[in-house]
Parts: sequence; C-alpha cells; structure tokens
Amino acid sequence: MIHSLQDWWSLAGVELDYTDQPAALLAIETVATVKEAPPTVAATERVQEQVKAPAQDEPLPAAYPDFLDWLAQDNGLIEGSWSKHRVSPQGGLEPEVMVISALPEKNRNGDVQLFNTDNQKLLEKMLYAIGCDSQQSYLANIAVSVPMDGRIDEQHWPALKKRVLHHIGLVRPKRLICFGDLAAKIIFGQDLLTARKNKQFINHSASKTEAIVTFHPRILIERPLFKAEAWKDLQMLTRISAS
Repeated sequence: MIHSLQDWWSLAGVELDYTDQPAALLAIETVATVKEAPPTVAATERVQEQVKAPAQDEPLPAAYPDFLDWLAQDNGLIEGSWSKHRVSPQGGLEPEVMVISALPEKNRNGDVQLFNTDNQKLLEKMLYAIGCDSQQSYLANIAVSVPMDGRIDEQHWPALKKRVLHHIGLVRPKRLICFGDLAAKIIFGQDLLTARKNKQFINHSASKTEAIVTFHPRILIERPLFKAEAWKDLQMLTRISAS
C-alpha cells in the first residue's frame, strides 16, 4: 500500500524539486504549449490607415487683405470639403480684444455666423465688463466653416494653429480671449480646465499678446453657474480703461 501511494505521488509530481517539470496526473499525452500569435490588423483597418489624407500645409498670404480673400475663396483650404458656407472675421486691425472660438455657429434660421444671436449678446456683455465695446473688438473662428459632424480632425490641428497664429500676427490685438475646449487644445495644446488656470501669452512677430481661455458663451447660457468662473477668467486681462 505504501509503495502504491509513493507511485501516485510520483505521478503527481509531489516529490519533484520546484525547478523540475511536474508530470500531469493521469495525463495520456503531453500537449505542447502553443504561443498565442500577436493580433493581426484587420484588412479594413490597414486600408483606412493607408488612405488617410495627410495634414495640409497651407500657404499663408502675408498681407491682411490677401489673407481675408484667401479665407473666403481659396478651394485648397482645409475646410474646402466641409461646406460652401464660409464665415469671415469681423473687426478692425489692432483692436483692444481679439475673440477666437473654434467653429462658426448656426442661428435659429440656419444661417452660419461667427456667434449666433444669443451668444453674441452675452459676448458683448462680457466685453463690456472689461471696458471693451464692439468697435474695439475683433471676432474670428479658427475654422471658417462647420464640418458635417461638427468636429475638427486632430490631424488638422497643427495647420489650423499655424493659420490662427498668423491671423493674430496680422491683426495685432492687445488682448486675446479664447473660447472653448477645442480652441484651447488647438492654440495652447491644453484642455479648457487646464488652460484657464493661468493667463496665457502668444508670441507673434516681435510682440507678445496676453490671452485667457474661458467658457464659450453657449456654455454660460446653458449653465449660468459658470458665469462667476468666467468673470474670474476675464479679470486676469488688463482692463481696457486702465491701459
């Protein structure tokens, strides 16, 4: 009986050292371990990756009038395939404040504008709070038309950042307000909550422009409790009346 138990223990590998390979109890045959092959990329995924269009490198006109014409008419813009409706910036050069958001907006009647009517009214109140009226401001969007899905593919962000910095350099504002998360990511490489913690600065030509990032007027209308936070952001800018 003792010899019988020893034989079972031997088969079970109980008496083997931990560095040895134990035998499987009552195993009929040894099955070789098969290493799992790395997951293959689906053919459709490879095709999509191959045909993905490279980011565009836009030629930027050096003169402001030429730049405006280029935004309004050039078929080679990133937005060329998005929509036929383009929205031009508004305002004079060297303004007290330049306001930038990511995309144009549709009004209630479907017209595409820099800011829709409700958001425009709140924007004017925000500017007035820091001593700026409509004659002292310049309004612009990073993109001049709206994509079908309302999103800007991340591959276009570097080219759009280059364009908007060029735009700022041509306009030469004294202060800059950046509205929304997408605009903050494109211009400053930070999300809204991170970018609004401190005053920002934009270097262009031989000058440096102070800037802030804050909530888009649309968000402030939807969530009035954020208005106090937006006011804190605006207070980081040098007041117009004090300059």
